[in-house]
Formats: sequence, structure tokens, C-alpha cells
Amino acid sequence: MRRLELSELEARCQKLGHRELGTWMARTVGRPMALRVTQTIAPWGISANAVTLWAWALAVAAAGSFAIGATWSWIIGSVLWQLWYLLDHVDGQLARLRRTESLDGVALDYLMHHTLHLLMPLGLCGGIAACRLEPLWVYVGVAWSLALLLLHLQADVRYKAFIQRLKRVEGQLLVTGGAGGRPSAESLPSGAVRRVRWLAAKLCETHVQMNLIAVTSLAELVVGDGGLMLARVVVLILAGTASMRAAVALYRMLGRQQAEREYSAWYRPPANSVVVYQEGWWRVHNMPGPHFDVGASASS
Repeated sequence: MRRLELSELEARCQKLGHRELGTWMARTVGRPMALRVTQTIAPWGISANAVTLWAWALAVAAAGSFAIGATWSWIIGSVLWQLWYLLDHVDGQLARLRRTESLDGVALDYLMHHTLHLLMPLGLCGGIAACRLEPLWVYVGVAWSLALLLLHLQADVRYKAFIQRLKRVEGQLLVTGGAGGRPSAESLPSGAVRRVRWLAAKLCETHVQMNLIAVTSLAELVVGDGGLMLARVVVLILAGTASMRAAVALYRMLGRQQAEREYSAWYRPPANSVVVYQEGWWRVHNMPGPHFDVGASASS
């Protein structure tokens, strides 16, 4: 495969709306830098899934480096985490370049991200625990990991619930594209309360945590913070914020019946049809009948 120019690569490899959608770092740093990596390795014939696995290995190595609990190991871990972020954009660009995008590739990418949400807090808190033999920090890491998993797995488990219900549908449903929400440009909300919520949400995003830990690691190196005291403060803030947001998100999910509402937005019966729950099946009837009550079926 010939080496493509950056302008041609940008047209073929970048996501739709790549300059408007996503986080500031993805738009201005991650995607443009990844494009140059894609330009370099595209002629090598490396698959997008292989790049995902490379990125996954870097993330695991970063968590392991943090767990050593020394300033130098946190510097190495921060560099590896940044490299993971770069390759996390390259795999998608390669898939779009070669037109090999698939649900299996997306699923592999999601598995990598969820592994990261689990391992990074454990590695970071494990390193603090190892620094001065304070095992209580391991529990902070466990709480932080569980909070991130609860936050980031909600969409995944919601859509798995959709599939389980669809497997029990007799008849045909109409799919409304984009009914569950489409990506939108990032913006700072107005109002003090909304901005606090926005800040809390940002502190739970991987790239923000990654950059905060990188800055913290450099600060520890400069001031000779061998005891990782600054890291303790940063980690407590990140872990506490994630734990509070996870609890609120779980409460809202159950209280607002988000899965039922989103399912009803995506999948609807055809005109002049209704969905009736009968004997464990969701049957589509082409005749007047008792309408399916979203709220009443939440416990089904």
C-alpha cells in the first residue's frame, strides 16, 4: 500500500465531524497525532484489531508501572498511558481506511476500555499502598474501579437488555435511527450547579484522569515527592468524584427507567399495531388491543 498524504488520510480515516465532536483533546491532539501514526504504519499491513491489542498491552503495562509505587515508575506509567491514548485513535482510523469496520472490532475496543477502567485505579492506588505499605489504599482503588465500571458500563448493559428483549419479540418492529441520541459538540453549560456537574463528569473521563496523573507524576519528580503525597490528594479527589457520580447515576437509572424509555424510542411497532406481553413473549399484533405500558413492564 502506498504512503498516503495527510489530506487524503484525513478524508478517508477521520470520523464524521471529527473537528466538532468529541473532547477537546481528541479533536485537537489525539486525532491529528494519530493520523500521522496511521500514515506511517498503514503500508505495513497491520490490522486495526492488532493495533487495539497493542494499545491494550500498553494500558496493562501502564497500570503495572503505577503499581510499583515509585516516582520513576509513575513517569513511565504516564508515558505508556499517553501512548495508549494515541493508539486508541489509530485503530479506528486504520479500520476506516481499509473499510474493515465491524461490530467485532468495536466490541474489542470496548473490552479494552472497560479493562482500563478496572486496572488503572487498582494500579494507581496499589502503587500508593506499596510506597509506604498502607494497604487501605487498595480499598480506595477497588471503590474507584467499581465506580468507573458502573458509570461506563451503563450503556453496555442497557443495550444488552435491549437484545434480550428483542430475542423474545414475535413479529417486526420499526427501528428509529438516532432515537437513542446522537453525538453532539462539547460545550460548557451555563449555571453554577450545571458546571459543577460538568466538572465532576470530566473528572471521570479517561483522558482527563490520564493528564492529571501525568502532571502529578512530573510534579512529584520536580519536587522530589518520593512519598507520592500529591498523588494521594489527586487520587482521593478522582476516586471520591467517581464514587459519588456512580451512586447518583444508578439512582437516576432506576428512578427514571432509562432503559425502558430508550428502548421505546429506538424500537416501535408499525402503524396500526401494538406490542402485547403474553406468556413470556412480546407479540406484535396488527389489530387494536391493550397497549404496552412502558412503566408497568419495567420489572418484567
